[in-house]
Parts: sequence; C-alpha cells; structure tokens
Amino acid sequence: MKEVVITADSTCDLPAYLIEENNIVIFPLSVLLGEEAYQDGVDIFPDDIYKYVEKTGVLPKTAAVSPSQYISVFDEITSQGKAVVHIGLSSAISSSFHNACLAAEEFDDVYCVDSKNLCMAMGLLVLKACDFRAKGFDAKKIANRVNSIVPKVCSTFIVDNLEYLHKGGRCSGVVKFSANILGIKPSIAVDSKTGTMDVAKKYRGKMDVVYKQYINDCLKDIGRIDTSRIVIADSGGINSETIAFAKGLIEGKGKFENIIRSEAGCTISSHCGPKTLAIFYIKK
Repeated sequence: MKEVVITADSTCDLPAYLIEENNIVIFPLSVLLGEEAYQDGVDIFPDDIYKYVEKTGVLPKTAAVSPSQYISVFDEITSQGKAVVHIGLSSAISSSFHNACLAAEEFDDVYCVDSKNLCMAMGLLVLKACDFRAKGFDAKKIANRVNSIVPKVCSTFIVDNLEYLHKGGRCSGVVKFSANILGIKPSIAVDSKTGTMDVAKKYRGKMDVVYKQYINDCLKDIGRIDTSRIVIADSGGINSETIAFAKGLIEGKGKFENIIRSEAGCTISSHCGPKTLAIFYIKK
C-alpha cells in the first residue's frame, strides 16, 4: 500500500509542533498588503495585519492557492510513489478548494476533502486524517472517513467587533451599525453542511464577561463532544485569564485527551480581527 501524505491549506491554523509531528504539508494562502504579496504564516503574521489596518484603515486582501501551486506539490509527492489526501478551506469561503480539485484531476492518487470550515475546526479534520493514516488506511478510505466527519464539526467564534467582517464584505452595514449601537457582541457559527457563516447568538456586556458566557454555552452539551480533542483558539489580544478560564472549564467538564491551544493565522485574522475567541470540537 502506498504511503499517504496529508496536505492542507494554511487556514487550518495548526500549531507548528502538530504540523511537524504529523508530517503535514501546508499550502500557504496569499495575503496582499497594498501592492505587496505575502505568504500566510511564512513571511507575514497577524500582528503585521493589525498594524497595517491601524495605519491605513484598509483591510488586507487574501488570495487562494493557485492550481499550479497545488499541481507542483502534488506532482512532487506522487512522483515518489506516495498518495495524497488534501483537506481544503471551505469551498463556500474560498476558491482554493476548487483549485485543489482541478489540480487533483491530473493525478490518480490525490483525494480532496472540502472541510466546509476554517481555522482549527478545519485543523481537527486534518488531525483526524492523520489518525486514520496511523491506523493503516489507504488514501481513498482516509478521505471517505474524513468526509463523513465534516458535518460533525462544531465551529463557532465570538468577535470583539464587526469592523473586520464588515470591511471584508462578510457583515452588512446595517448589522454592524445595529451591533455597535446596541453593544452587541455576536457569536458567529459555520454551517458544517454548507460551509457558510452566520450570526448564531448575540451577547451584551463587557467583553471579559461575554467571553465566559460564550465558553459556557459552547460546553453545555459536553456529553455529545468527541473527547479526543478540543481546541481553544484566538486571534490575539485576549487576556490570559480568559484563556485559563476556558481551559479550566474544559478540564472540569470532561476528560479530554488533548486540549489544543491555537493562534489564528493571517487569513482568518484578516477577516475577524483581534480579540476573536473560538472553541472548536467534533461531535460524537
């Protein structure tokens, strides 16, 4: 049986140690600051984006991975007699997945999975693919198994404000205006069936209190969560006490094998902004 290589878009936001431990190949999306193009997580990081937005008032643009970039890497891997399972950013959010599928048509042993998600919700699927590979499954079976898990991923996040989502065209001006006037802090959910985002719940109050309310809400149905992994992710700017609260509540409510801390990469931070907090997990 062929050796299987797991690949993913940089939007999976996996910590470097997990990428290294599992020999995952990452395709960085591009981040455009004015006329300059950078690679997500390679030569640009979230702090660079926040400084740019603060200085210019303009949100960076992001660009999908091109078919030629996928073809180049897929060719290098398959020419070594290996197979590929690629986990892509939600096709409803980016054309990256479509480009990966176009590239995969050139090869017999490249299988693409639409995560229908982003950030570490997508990262959890990448890690599941690695789990299945460790069990000795071939590429096709790994892809099928991961596809079956996609609808079970729970992906929500709470944003400090809607400025970035609004500038990026993912939040209407009316919603932004209403939220600012009423002091609403929205929780955004990704629909794991369509890969689209929408407001899931509206909170009010000081942000430190809202974070705790959101964390508690995420863990209400603890008995329905796959306890192999859970993720606490943020885009920077959140105090350590809030992160410690999340970790402590998770540890107190369930016996998780792995509680993963993750920082959002540039692509996600470009659209959500700083002080965004997320809890990601897979349902049983």
